[in-house]
Amino acid sequence: MEIEQVIFSCEVIRRHLIVNKHYCLQLLNNRILIRENLEHPAKYQIELNLKGQISWKLADDHKIKEFGVKYNNKLKWFTGISEQLHQLKHLISNKIFMTGISIFYSSHELLGTGASCKVILIKDYATHLCYAAKCVSKDYIRKKKTSDRFDRLVNEIEILRTLKSHPNLIKLQELYEGENSYYLIFDYLEGETLHKYVKNNGHLMTEPTVRSILQQLLLGIKMCHQQNIIHRDMKLENVVLTKTNKPENIKIIDFGLAIFNTQNHPFSICGTPGYIAPEILNYEDNKYKSEQFIYTPQIDMFGIGAMLYRIMTREPLFNADKTKELLHKNQKCLFIKRTISQYSYILNQILFGLLEFNPKKRFSADQALELLQSQQINQITLKHESNRNINLSQEFQIPTDLDVIQIPYLFPNRKIKKEMGFYHSYHINEDIIQGFRKSYLPSFSIRQSLDVDHDSLKEETDRDQVLEL
Repeated sequence: MEIEQVIFSCEVIRRHLIVNKHYCLQLLNNRILIRENLEHPAKYQIELNLKGQISWKLADDHKIKEFGVKYNNKLKWFTGISEQLHQLKHLISNKIFMTGISIFYSSHELLGTGASCKVILIKDYATHLCYAAKCVSKDYIRKKKTSDRFDRLVNEIEILRTLKSHPNLIKLQELYEGENSYYLIFDYLEGETLHKYVKNNGHLMTEPTVRSILQQLLLGIKMCHQQNIIHRDMKLENVVLTKTNKPENIKIIDFGLAIFNTQNHPFSICGTPGYIAPEILNYEDNKYKSEQFIYTPQIDMFGIGAMLYRIMTREPLFNADKTKELLHKNQKCLFIKRTISQYSYILNQILFGLLEFNPKKRFSADQALELLQSQQINQITLKHESNRNINLSQEFQIPTDLDVIQIPYLFPNRKIKKEMGFYHSYHINEDIIQGFRKSYLPSFSIRQSLDVDHDSLKEETDRDQVLEL
């Protein structure tokens, strides 16, 4: 039998009217054991999963003085040395839901809102550091009879917990549960989204700036892929600058559609029109579906290619006025393939390597990084095709005479504006409605806050009441 490693241990006290009892607390990887001594079996065992809860009590100086766990449907309180209890909280902060978010944080401005979530700026009472709290409404989760929405929340949390700390990935700090909401606590990023940064720049970026942004994107997504995680919604809106107008440090955010590629997943279209890998749209349109679709990391690489195209040209990869036209171009990978003369051959090679229609030939993060970091200029000349559309799918004998009107799925009936920033992510809703037609719903994950017009946001509750006891 494998012996579990003790990560942390300390003495805790259970107060009684007559005699207080002393216990030894041991923190293991997936549970907490509380026993009278090391020779005795644990009297209290707390599983570190998203089904349990831990509560806290603070002293007047905001130091932890007690923690509580449920035992036989009753809350049992333990006290101990404050510094050790703070260390315990830090070690389990993203492994189990905790109660009492408002005793640790004060709530401030609303940063963003969505169908199921709000993102609120919060400040730690003790350290005065700011964080972003993603508040997921329990009403939204309960409205669906199946567990699909809660399962997606759990999946997002599991992925965020799995991700190792990396300078180009958002980090989940803590989890809280209130009466009406779940709270995911992240580092607060002061800067704007990469979409807004590109949009507000009135000119093309310099080569070093583009290289810096691209390298950070590749390093971040490489870390995800090394941990068998596929983001599935790579786009400019899901990348945020740590500091305003400073692209030297950016972070990939929003893992609401991410999956582990070590598991089998039922096929569904997910992502944002204009950034979706063509193989996803082509599989959906294949009525026979002779083989099961397997999500691969190359899906993310196409999204990064679409982002890089926007950065290098200040234009979307696929220009379209209507949703069906956009999807058709995205599906067939119809765009103007031309050398972007303002940038080096290496950047152009990487761009079109990432936008390769065939996922087996598309650049991986490692391949793109190797080329980006090399100092040799490859002499392969990209043919200048500025005056005509290139249908890259023809190279792989993908039929081009499909009737787009017959595509068996619908996106929301709204006009596509030129700015790609108006798109939301979509995932398939398996409910059969309106004559067995499939519909699309906004992604469970809220878009990051900073592109939102704060003046247009209407809160349903007073901001001071958002954080629950």
